Amino acid sequence: MSKIYLAVISILSIIFINQNEVKELNPISEVIPDLSIEAQKNLERFYELYSKKYGDEKVELTDQENKELEKLYENYDETTESVWDIIDGGCSWYCGGGNYKVIASSELKSMKTFSYDAKKANDLSYETAWVEGKDDSGIGEYLEYHFKKHSPPVNKIFVSNGYMKTEKSWKNNNRVKKLKLYVNNKPFAILNLKDNRSSQEFVFDYNWSKGENEDNVLRFEILDIYKGNKYNDTAITEIYFDGTGVH
Repeated sequence: MSKIYLAVISILSIIFINQNEVKELNPISEVIPDLSIEAQKNLERFYELYSKKYGDEKVELTDQENKELEKLYENYDETTESVWDIIDGGCSWYCGGGNYKVIASSELKSMKTFSYDAKKANDLSYETAWVEGKDDSGIGEYLEYHFKKHSPPVNKIFVSNGYMKTEKSWKNNNRVKKLKLYVNNKPFAILNLKDNRSSQEFVFDYNWSKGENEDNVLRFEILDIYKGNKYNDTAITEIYFDGTGVH
């Protein structure tokens, strides 16, 4: 076998490997929401004072109450409806963008009033979560988000990792360490997630042109996990998006 032939085979092999490699992405920012009971009470107090001052009766607040309201304004405003809301009630990219359905490869069986289906990772709430339903740790299970053909483009992906409702539920269940992202069934990137109770932001630099498929589809497949203290179930509270083409 000639040296030239071997060299050509080597070059072709390198090209093939490079074409099939997917890039690894790390979060560019993390937001740790305050989901404590104290935060819930503070929001209730905010609306109590806000309603007194700006409601129909317009009750004059004391100096102390005005100072308290001003302090609460540092964390809340009239668009904050619940501490569980990932996106406040004001206008956002979701006013004109977003996926129209989400499906999962499996889901944990519902327990009493709690359900863990795919829609729980698509409701923009920190209070609920999708939990995969396999007997093992869920490696290979996935969530798939479908966008209409002419949906506004996505340029950011946010992952709220683990079952974030409480510190206990977050620690007891597995969290995702690596997610493999497919775009229209083609491997695109591996998202490296940190093991903390946060929403983690990733840049999505994909040309959102449609091609021949009816939908644009983003699939997030579990590649690796952080082990939970009690359950061998892997949870994702939310995967949500931001983008362009709205307003």
